[in-house]
Amino acid sequence: MSEENQQLSSFEDFLNANNFQIDDYFRSKTLPELTISELVYIYLNTLHGFETLSNGKVYSSLYDLLDNTRSSFSRQKTRIYTPLLSCFAIIDQLGSIFDNPAKSTNYQNGILSFLTQFSSLNDDEIKALNSLRNGLYHDGSLTSIGRFSNRPNVVFRLNPDMEEIIKVPQVNWDGIYYDELKSYLSFINTRNLFLYIEEIIESIKRLLLEGKLQLKITDPREFYYKYLFSNFV
Repeated sequence: MSEENQQLSSFEDFLNANNFQIDDYFRSKTLPELTISELVYIYLNTLHGFETLSNGKVYSSLYDLLDNTRSSFSRQKTRIYTPLLSCFAIIDQLGSIFDNPAKSTNYQNGILSFLTQFSSLNDDEIKALNSLRNGLYHDGSLTSIGRFSNRPNVVFRLNPDMEEIIKVPQVNWDGIYYDELKSYLSFINTRNLFLYIEEIIESIKRLLLEGKLQLKITDPREFYYKYLFSNFV
């Protein structure tokens, strides 16, 4: 049997395998036989969003979130809030699942912890994104007043033309609504944020295959019911 057609015996073989070999591996398995690492691999499958098992298909919620976010950019009615809300939903989800043992963090908050461990954004940018997320989720607003002294107050505006993902002001906003807030404005390019999230997901998938990723959820049943779907009867 050629190396390209060689059957895989366990998840550890995935690192050097091709997609056809991995698909064949899953087709030989039933859902109860899958390990937590194999379920996470399906979740991170951004190529087609599912794997076919011997008795049905398992679908990734992450794939649907990415696909919905991608399509929302091109629709006039969804291009403002939906991409941002979806991006933060994805970050929240990833932060609930993964730790990077190679990069420690003192943050307990999911988005702060995740971006510190998996992104190259600096601490001010990460905190500003967290404040933006809170403003969106709690008030449907691009403005947020931090509830804690170490969380910044932010006034965000969208800038789809800037090259950066995020720009934070040199002057911290004190939360007072002056007649002019121009010097306190933060800016975000939502599409660039989304593209960066996709890059992070690919890096996480690589860490998973290399055995360098720590999972916060180790129970296969819990992971399946939270983040995967199936067409099993």
